[in-house]
Amino acid sequence: MKALVAAIAAMIIIVSSWGVFVSYSDKHIHELMDLIEDDILIDVYAGEWISAESHFKRLSKEWHQQKKIYSFFFNNIDVNETDYAIARAKDYIKAKDAPLAAGELNCINEQLKFMHFNELASFENIF
Repeated sequence: MKALVAAIAAMIIIVSSWGVFVSYSDKHIHELMDLIEDDILIDVYAGEWISAESHFKRLSKEWHQQKKIYSFFFNNIDVNETDYAIARAKDYIKAKDAPLAAGELNCINEQLKFMHFNELASFENIF
């Protein structure tokens, strides 16, 4: 009986921890996606490279701060791929290459959506 109670308690702790993380990541992932869509991409398309670089530094800083937490829950391959895409986008923005920068920023945006979707409790993710 004690083993059953311990197992149930452990399961409750695991599920509640996951729920807290999903809520936490939802907020932060959407903030990063909004930053890409509403600020960085707009700057890139307009050729506002100084502003794009400033916004991108903020994105990179926030990603690297959150990445420490994400690495415990998200697939590490997905986290690494997002790191690589951020590194490429940084260079494209510095080079003032609008098509490559926009493409890489859209790639980062899709990777963020994909990582977040894979952590949600849905029929597709469970089975």
